[in-house]
Amino acid sequence: MNSFWPEDLSLDDTQPPYEVLKSAREEWERETGGAMTLVLQQAESESNDAMIIVHAKHVATNRTATLLSVIHRPNEPYPATIQPRREKLPNILKRSYYEPGTGELASALSMSNIMTGEGQTVTNEWVSDTPSEFREKLSKAFNSSPVKTAILALACDVSSGASKEEEDKDNAG
Repeated sequence: MNSFWPEDLSLDDTQPPYEVLKSAREEWERETGGAMTLVLQQAESESNDAMIIVHAKHVATNRTATLLSVIHRPNEPYPATIQPRREKLPNILKRSYYEPGTGELASALSMSNIMTGEGQTVTNEWVSDTPSEFREKLSKAFNSSPVKTAILALACDVSSGASKEEEDKDNAG
């Protein structure tokens, strides 16, 4: 028998991205004992879409780091696209990276597509059509390496590390 109701769509779960992010902020505060929080900045993208910029904040030092952005159409919370933080790390600090080969068959095929005007389908793994899908991808974004390193950088008191080394030298001498 045919079903005309969309699969995996529940009207019991209609939380827009901003509300999901507020829940994430509450979890961050609870999990860190209030040491870290999320700052949610509403903005407008260059294409006039609604945008939420998500910053991590180390409460004690008041330092922040941008973690990701969420973009959706005004007055339509879905689809929503997460734009994760990207780091410009040297390859030696990355777990893996891509090195293009020279004269690869793929570039020859791409060139033939350009010459013939043929397009290709590009899939964006960060687009969510439902709140549950958004939560899943948001969790993945928060667990990404660039976000983790940004959080650790905020939590580490780099200046006190240098001061402690100097203090140790002073006490030794």
